[in-house]
Amino acid sequence: MAEPDYSKRSAHLRMSLYYVAFFSVYGIAIPIWPRWLEHYISVEYVGIVMGAAYWAKLIFVPLTSWIADMTGNRKSILIALALFVIAALILLPYTEGWLLYALIWGAAGAALSSAVPLSDGLTLRAQQTVGIDFGKARLWGSLSFIAVSLLVGAAADQYGIDTIYVSMVLAAVFLLFVSLLLPGIQTKPEKGKAPFFRPLTLPNFPLFVVTVSLLLSTHAGLYGFSAIHWANLGYTNAEITLFWVIGVVAEIGMFAVSGRLIARFGATPMIAVAALGGVVRWLLLAVAASPILIGFAQTLHALTFALLYMSFIAYIGKRVPPAISASAQGLYDSLAMGVFFGIFTIAAGWLHQQDGSYNFLFMSLLSAIGLLLALILLRQVKRYDRLHTAQ
Repeated sequence: MAEPDYSKRSAHLRMSLYYVAFFSVYGIAIPIWPRWLEHYISVEYVGIVMGAAYWAKLIFVPLTSWIADMTGNRKSILIALALFVIAALILLPYTEGWLLYALIWGAAGAALSSAVPLSDGLTLRAQQTVGIDFGKARLWGSLSFIAVSLLVGAAADQYGIDTIYVSMVLAAVFLLFVSLLLPGIQTKPEKGKAPFFRPLTLPNFPLFVVTVSLLLSTHAGLYGFSAIHWANLGYTNAEITLFWVIGVVAEIGMFAVSGRLIARFGATPMIAVAALGGVVRWLLLAVAASPILIGFAQTLHALTFALLYMSFIAYIGKRVPPAISASAQGLYDSLAMGVFFGIFTIAAGWLHQQDGSYNFLFMSLLSAIGLLLALILLRQVKRYDRLHTAQ
């Protein structure tokens, strides 16, 4: 099947718009959605309902990634996932009991986050086929996340808690509409093969996927307990929000320049730089009480997330065949945002109860392990490239 003839400008606009829509939903789902949930289920069950989505991803991500590689069609799956989220949201107000909420939102949250590797894979294909800049398309999602979370939070304070639910439904409908506009760029599937675990047979891929998954999942302590830790240090909700905004602004800046950095120095060396940034960032957050140090540590989000993720995308684009790239991204997402993130969130919670700084010290230790793995990966990749260049 021939690929649609999308121009570079058209593909960039469509993917940028998708990220705006997707992160409009995410900007409600991550920081604000629990506030709506706690008005309809007991507070002690909110964490279970939200956490159910992480574990459900272990089903959704492999399944959708497998379908994407078997069919070569990511767009149709993204449309189906958006429809699934809307249906679940419509059903929630007619639901009673935390268990049903966990089942419904667990599936919907997993469906929502399963769109990340698929949409990023589609953007990667657009980069490979028509030359769009992945980072410059993706940064619009970060801008959308900031704007929507702030606007919906303020609107909920002004007009009531159900504003969050209405905003979530409207954002999901917008996501469906934008999904229909996505470029229909496809990959040619390898017929008769089950692709999901095939990336593990590629040279150095197992070490690569473990390394980047470990490094990304060190953010579990930040997402789960940083706000509580900073509040215990005496910071207001507005100041805590500002710390988060600093991190996202740094992320946007890195998305804008990461393509040039990786093109010059290579993806694998940048993974090591991101790991070093994690060692420093989490150590600073463990000991910092002043707003200047915390703010500086938050600027390192440019390394620990944005540079790491763009290096991951660049590595996939260069070293993984397009026919199994969705499976490669699905393996990473399942490991990083499923298994590792779930385990490290539990560990971070236990450590936080002992002392607020222990959580970040643990994440710094994990980043140090990730740095060691990244250096081993760098050596292995250089050796592989040297041997195959010589041939």
